[in-house]
Amino acid sequence: MDQQADNKKGDSLPSKGGKTIIVGVTGSIAAYKSAELISQLRQRGHSIFVIMSAEAKNFITSLTLQTLSCNPVLESFSEEKPGSPCSHIGLADKADLLLIAPATASTLARLAYGFADDPLSAVALATRAPILIAPAMNGKMWEHPATCENVKTLRSRGVVFIGPSSGLLACGYEGPGRLIESDVIVHHVENILLQKI
Repeated sequence: MDQQADNKKGDSLPSKGGKTIIVGVTGSIAAYKSAELISQLRQRGHSIFVIMSAEAKNFITSLTLQTLSCNPVLESFSEEKPGSPCSHIGLADKADLLLIAPATASTLARLAYGFADDPLSAVALATRAPILIAPAMNGKMWEHPATCENVKTLRSRGVVFIGPSSGLLACGYEGPGRLIESDVIVHHVENILLQKI
């Protein structure tokens, strides 16, 4: 699962008009990096709507992401209003891209098996927009056969992966599992969006 080509840093491409990007933030310690990522995407002129998993709230607040995205953050089905464009189906329909960063091993498993019992997995199942995933987890979890199989399954469905990169992890281990840098993710986002035009 060596994705060196995915991890190469390139010059950012100019945005061809703002697009609607759904950013899924899951329960990795790297969730705090989503703040910088959302800020960079907003600076490119994109409309950002954030969906947080329950576990992500242990690492970053919804208020932070709401402030940076300038839109309400969806955290649970109970917050939805029928017919709202910010409901999970409304978001799935309006998305030009679904970006999940960081994505945990649990998130990859849920997506691979088609779960839809929280807003993020439901949007992933309902959207017809491209899906870009930036994983972040312990290297042993990333290299486990179950995770490898889930990544293979998702790739076979057209999901694009970027990262993870290697280095010192929050758990103290050295190896693969670090969330790829925000500017590299933004570069890939722009590439995917330009291919859609």
